[in-house]
Amino acid sequence: MARIPKETVDQIIQTADILEVVGDYVPLKRKGQNYWACCPFHNEKSPSFSVTPSKGFYKCFGCGKSGNVVGFVMDVEGSSYPEALRQLAKKYGIAIPEAEERTPEEQLAQNERDSQYIVSNWAKDHYHGLLLNTEEGMSIGHGYLRERGLNLTTVQTFELGYSLDQWDDLLKAAEKAGYQLKYLEKTGLVVRREDDAGQDTGRRYDRFRGRVMFPIHNASGRVVGFGARTLKRDDGVNKAGAKYLNSPESEIYHKSDVLYGLFQARQSIRQQELCYLVEGYLDVLSLHQGGIKNVVASSGTSLTEGQIRLIKRYSENVTVLYDGDAAGIKASLRGVDLLLEGGLNVRVVLFPDGDDPDSYIRKVGDQRFTEYIESQSQDFIAFKTTLVAREASADPVKKAEAIRDVLQSIAKVPDGLKRQVFLQQTASTFGFEEQVIITEYNKLLKTSNQLKIKNEELKTRSPGAGASSVSSRPLTDEEAAEAALYGDAADESNPSARPAFDPDETPDVLTQCEQAVLRLLVLYGQHELQPDVSVAAYLLGQLEGTPLQNALYTRVWEEVRQDFLLNKLPDLRQLAHHPDAAVRELLADFATEQYELSPNWRIKDIYVPTELNLLQLSCDNAILRLNKCHVQRERQQCLAQLNNPALDDNEKLNVLLRHNELTKLDNQLAQMLGTVVARGA
Repeated sequence: MARIPKETVDQIIQTADILEVVGDYVPLKRKGQNYWACCPFHNEKSPSFSVTPSKGFYKCFGCGKSGNVVGFVMDVEGSSYPEALRQLAKKYGIAIPEAEERTPEEQLAQNERDSQYIVSNWAKDHYHGLLLNTEEGMSIGHGYLRERGLNLTTVQTFELGYSLDQWDDLLKAAEKAGYQLKYLEKTGLVVRREDDAGQDTGRRYDRFRGRVMFPIHNASGRVVGFGARTLKRDDGVNKAGAKYLNSPESEIYHKSDVLYGLFQARQSIRQQELCYLVEGYLDVLSLHQGGIKNVVASSGTSLTEGQIRLIKRYSENVTVLYDGDAAGIKASLRGVDLLLEGGLNVRVVLFPDGDDPDSYIRKVGDQRFTEYIESQSQDFIAFKTTLVAREASADPVKKAEAIRDVLQSIAKVPDGLKRQVFLQQTASTFGFEEQVIITEYNKLLKTSNQLKIKNEELKTRSPGAGASSVSSRPLTDEEAAEAALYGDAADESNPSARPAFDPDETPDVLTQCEQAVLRLLVLYGQHELQPDVSVAAYLLGQLEGTPLQNALYTRVWEEVRQDFLLNKLPDLRQLAHHPDAAVRELLADFATEQYELSPNWRIKDIYVPTELNLLQLSCDNAILRLNKCHVQRERQQCLAQLNNPALDDNEKLNVLLRHNELTKLDNQLAQMLGTVVARGA
């Protein structure tokens, strides 16, 4: 995906109406200056989701989600920044020209991918039509789906299809429709025949024949591949082939980065704040039809880190639905460890022996199924601990191995408090003293860390080791575009990069004071306090030389200051589309208010001054409070110095004089703010 030219990005941002965009997803009702609705990101009965059209922001005061119009599309669709921009451009009919810097090779590669998407979508429509509009499709394909309890709505929602039991039906139809053979081969829809020596015979045939077709969509809804179930029976003479056959890996289809049903489930996963994870296509279809729409499948493959990242984009809560097959459960445990390592909260539901989610919901019905998974859901660590403890109860050696197995899973949990609880549960289940379990856990952790260090040393010693030699998956089109457009965000996770707070200072007070001046700067920077003196000029001038301690606030302050030096006043609607998500979220918090003045006050002619009416007073108070905070901070530093035995009498005298000066200044600032200060403060 090419870079979107800046002027096109600006046009999209200026054209997109946040009320229209949000209104496509939730019904908005006006109340005062803002519009309100029940939040699309979590369940609630009373509306706490607010849109401020004048400033271009939304914010939910329930779950805390906030941002601008592009951010809303990113949140609700789970898309990247470039994907959201392209969706908005499509909505408002804005053409996105190709970037000038795209090379011929890049253009060719993009054309290749686009062609594969197009032919995959055509094949989906072809198979869907065969299922519903041909005698073979209706009697065999649709007949099988009816037997499995699936109705027409589900068939259409998931765009299910059928491939005729012929060698070249799709191949002939594609050639007739004008699609090139090479794209049919690249997507795996058509297979080339080779002789015994591996030489191409020149003959081609359909990969999928006589099968029910399950189109596989990516998170954006584009068809990237197919799963196909045979309906033939192996009678000992004619081989039916593999029960399920999937599309091969291609430029657009990577099994490890796709979850079946995610496109249809993503909205429900966000709203329910929970993702149900199953194994097969029919599990997803039956549960979705039964009203459980927040369900996805790993499609019979082992769970991968890419799939876990996909889930985490929509929810941090996962419930894995296991069938009653003990061997299958054991095979799936490693995948759940990956879920834990990914920082997800994992629960498990185990079905009766011989049942899977699809068969059980058809057996007991929708309501009883829902009641069952709600009542039988249990924490994964507790589930695994009970499972392995039961199997190893009579064998001391197996018991020790089982404990280590559970401890390895606990080690995957990033949250320290959760780990402590799990260690307590493990000790209780196995009948050991908690300290014994903790000691064993620490040994395991130490060994694991030593192995990591040794691996790092081996990497360092290996020829050509370095950043370029580290193996990693290639960026997706969307990720590459986002990186090219906006670069890497500043790393604020590194503590050494942040200015340190004084240990005696209360960070919350200082943060609030800094937040107050920054909020006035970005919200009202363009307003004039007096002729030719803007709020931006006043604040930047008065606080010159007064450093901010919060790294995020400092970044925004400096960007506004640099623009001001270029005679550009802060524009909130432009700042709303800052490339850094943390900045966008901060500005959304500044721009939205949970409470509004009742219209009854205006009806009764009761005048209540707004912040805009009192800008001078607000600015002065914010400056005084921040300065007072810094003065008090320096006073505390002076007191700490006076307790330093290394200072001589002369140095202590100078520190004491400075402390007294600061005390007088602190009292003066307090009087200016109208606060009462006790003697001796």
